[in-house]
Amino acid sequence: MQLPETWLALSALALIAAAVIGGAITAFVRLADKNTPFDIGLLHGRTGVLGAMLLAASFFIGNETTQSIKPALGLLALTVLGGVTLYFLIRRKGILPKSIIFIHGAFAVGAVHTLLFGLPFYQLIPTITR
Repeated sequence: MQLPETWLALSALALIAAAVIGGAITAFVRLADKNTPFDIGLLHGRTGVLGAMLLAASFFIGNETTQSIKPALGLLALTVLGGVTLYFLIRRKGILPKSIIFIHGAFAVGAVHTLLFGLPFYQLIPTITR
């Protein structure tokens, strides 16, 4: 496990992990064919977006140098796009498709895993030293 080095990235990791846990709870309720209150989804989304913004700030402004930041930011961008899609679908249809919920959650869990453990192919690429 490789934790981020700066306090900004650590707080981003904590917020993203809280958003993933909250999202898992709401997804479980939805997969049980029940609807959750709309405000819980908004709280989950705002927490996740704030965590993604803090992670981006730690990369662009801070001194975060771990190699897993860039792929995690890419996965979080896909997660946010999936969340926005879910938001507009629930506003339009009133019910969320389970497949998009699963894809959204897979991107989020993948981003947290990438942030904590890195991507496997980074360990496969040998470092060239002079």
